[in-house]
Amino acid sequence: MKLTISKSKNSESFYISKSYIDNSGKSTTATVRKLGTLAELLKDHGPTRDDVVAWCRSE
Repeated sequence: MKLTISKSKNSESFYISKSYIDNSGKSTTATVRKLGTLAELLKDHGPTRDDVVAWCRSE
């Protein structure tokens, strides 16, 4: 499992993703869980982006 950060013009979203090999032998990724946006997570998990990223990695 890994942390995926998706950045757009207005926000930054955090996801937990899982990499695997599908039946045809290709590597692919599936989203397991959306943790939330940076604005949502800053309220509960820290005053800085680094605190939020550290919390996301521990999930």
